[in-house]
Amino acid sequence: MSSKSKIKLNRRNLPFGSRNYLGYHSQSDVRIGRTGRLRLSTNDLERNANLGTLTKESKRCLRNLAAYKPPKDAFPQPWLPFPRSRCAAVLVALFVGRKGDLYVLLSKRASTLRSFAGDTSLPGGKMDAEDKTIEDTARREAFEEIGLPPDQSKVPLLCVLEPFYVAKELLVTPVVVLILDNTLQPILNAPEVTALFSHPLASFLSSTPPASIIRSEPELVELGDDGTGYRYHISHDWDWDGPPVVVDPSKVRHAKTKRTDRRSSLVSDSNSVEPILQRPKFRMHQFLTGREAGGIKPVYGLTAAILIHTARVGYTLSPPALASPDFELSPPGSPSTSTRIAWAFCRPNPPDRPNLLRQALEEEGLTGKVDWKRVREVAGVIDEDVAPRRGLKKSSPSFGHIIRTRSKL
Repeated sequence: MSSKSKIKLNRRNLPFGSRNYLGYHSQSDVRIGRTGRLRLSTNDLERNANLGTLTKESKRCLRNLAAYKPPKDAFPQPWLPFPRSRCAAVLVALFVGRKGDLYVLLSKRASTLRSFAGDTSLPGGKMDAEDKTIEDTARREAFEEIGLPPDQSKVPLLCVLEPFYVAKELLVTPVVVLILDNTLQPILNAPEVTALFSHPLASFLSSTPPASIIRSEPELVELGDDGTGYRYHISHDWDWDGPPVVVDPSKVRHAKTKRTDRRSSLVSDSNSVEPILQRPKFRMHQFLTGREAGGIKPVYGLTAAILIHTARVGYTLSPPALASPDFELSPPGSPSTSTRIAWAFCRPNPPDRPNLLRQALEEEGLTGKVDWKRVREVAGVIDEDVAPRRGLKKSSPSFGHIIRTRSKL
């Protein structure tokens, strides 16, 4: 473990926005299951002193998270084992604020790191040999980065969410916990983390900061005011590098991409009546923290996606359905997380961009356990015998592109 700088915190010298980290919890009267998962019934939430300050929405959020189980079709699946060397985890550490709202701990990565230097992130990293579970990975990384102890009685588990895929060819699993012990003191690992702060979890479902945040964090008033209101939330759409999707030509929109000036449709003809192929897009979200003037970057990309999903699970009124934010999550036809993961495994393997996931499967002896036909189906790869059933003729340019895409896998 790298050398650490221990920071003694009190109510006066806590970083701005982090004062809720201490002093609002007690670990008395909390029921922890044998697996370390927090058990929360309605009676627990009403009678336990440590959760007495919770708002109605926060109580519902904790109940939903503690009861959450990923959908049955979510990864990982027996027919697509994840290579351990490409697995990572992040810790979504929640705590109760002074007014009963739930906050999440965020950190600023050191500017000297080779990747994502200075970014706002969740504690986390790749799986190590000594980690027995993905939860162990998240807890170990949080302990190494910010000094949060892995003790399940002080920081019990709420749930483990579905994995996310990142372009570095890693499968990142969020582990959601609740901080209960009010004696904990952050110990920042200076080579990795330079600041620790918090942000309201519910605000990741909103395109504007709640009034309570504006009152308590007036810095937001000075940020992004371009005459259209607070630019608290923005998003960017990017071309996906996976298989194009078959669409009705009448529904094709020639919107320009954010990354290039290419049009979004891969094969199109304004006079065509045949189905055509269109390049799907995926969306990345960004949220201001109110601390940008002090050098803190907005919450962006993977971190934003994970916190949006955590908030959707927690604040839903009718589980298992997820809560809907007041902004559009994804563009039409956007690939699902499962589709992106499946494509990452079966995409072509050129010399200039090797498929690290497939290499890891081979190195760990897992290739034979993969049902590649099923993986291709989830990835959206259209085989030659399936194309005609999708309305694509062998004489069409779209059909030729499908065969070229298929032959590379």
